[in-house]
Amino acid sequence: MTSPPPHPRLVADLPAAQAEVLAQIHDLARRGAAMRREQDHSPELAQLDWDRSLAEATASARGVPAVWINQAREAGTSNRAWRPGTMLRDPPKNNVVRRGYGRVVDDTRRLADMAAVAVVREHHLHSIGVDADPEPVVAHQLRRNMEGLRTRIIYTADAINMSPAQRARSWTITDAVLAERVHAYRHLAAEDLTALWRDLGTPAVAASVRSSLSSLRRTAAASSELDLAPATTQDLVARARQQLGTQAAPRMASEEGEAIDAAVDAAMPMSSFEPGDLYHQAPGSTDDRPGQYPTPEYGI
Repeated sequence: MTSPPPHPRLVADLPAAQAEVLAQIHDLARRGAAMRREQDHSPELAQLDWDRSLAEATASARGVPAVWINQAREAGTSNRAWRPGTMLRDPPKNNVVRRGYGRVVDDTRRLADMAAVAVVREHHLHSIGVDADPEPVVAHQLRRNMEGLRTRIIYTADAINMSPAQRARSWTITDAVLAERVHAYRHLAAEDLTALWRDLGTPAVAASVRSSLSSLRRTAAASSELDLAPATTQDLVARARQQLGTQAAPRMASEEGEAIDAAVDAAMPMSSFEPGDLYHQAPGSTDDRPGQYPTPEYGI
């Protein structure tokens, strides 16, 4: 049996997509900190902070461990250099008991972002007269990624024996949170919104979820019939639409969307995250193979 590849030690060792977004986080943090030192609190500062927050969400979607995102932000805030030769911190080792709660919180936050981004993009397309999603495969994969994250939340909560109160507190997404995320994303330029949407809809997210579920299945026996469970993907999207002020789904998300989903499922069976498949997947399934990017190192 071969041992897993070592983590990158230098920025230069990172995949190009990860190195690029970390450099962006560093630059935005550096520029924001400089404005604060000059007591400049103009609208540009708020835009810089928002752009950095967006870059951090993109980095997380690309599989960048939280410790490297924090390192890039801290280096920029302190005006320290960020070069190809910069040494990366070691990601924390997997620890179910100590960091599992953080994984639930982080996955819940990502679900809120995914719902908000999907709905804002949907609204933008509808506003320019595009009723059928021009990238149905990505839209389909994004929904599957959301289903996968929701399933991992349930498994993680079971693995660390979270109490009902802890579960409700960690995985509840309030209308206020959804409203804040929707409001933030609706001001993005169309090309930036689409780029983020594609990042959130990459199969790498699903692959990383499958990889972590492989170990979670050995420590938890999640039930598909829970009295207490996270909000469903459909509920989150519907509530995000309400916060945006659009009660009804455009045509692309109704019957036509279901037909597209069925066609994509037939062509891409590995992307599906039906709960029954995950709860009863056979050990050693090829569906557990790691994805294009490493599994984020926060949580399990």
